[in-house]
Amino acid sequence: MTAMRRDRLRVLLVEFTRPDPAAVALGRLLRDDGVEVVHAGPVVTVEQIVRTAEQEDPDAVGVLGAAPPEDLEDALGGVPVFTAETASEVVKRLAGGRSHTGEAPSDRVR
Repeated sequence: MTAMRRDRLRVLLVEFTRPDPAAVALGRLLRDDGVEVVHAGPVVTVEQIVRTAEQEDPDAVGVLGAAPPEDLEDALGGVPVFTAETASEVVKRLAGGRSHTGEAPSDRVR
């Protein structure tokens, strides 16, 4: 088996404690800008966010809905956390980014 490499930035989007209709629009904007988007949908606990991030191995986590807990980034092992005040602001911030694991083999070796 050969190791997979990831060249695109991967972002996990979660809707914390309440659904946020902007999540789908933001996901589409990011995807159209070349970002791989994993939309987890509504979650109600920090543990759900952490477990999803462990499974998906994102380069950043976007939190919509309620504000993220202050210690979320620490709980994620330093994975950057952002909130989406406006979708275009997030796209500009992440545009042209590359995966932090681009040179490392993926944990999804098939």
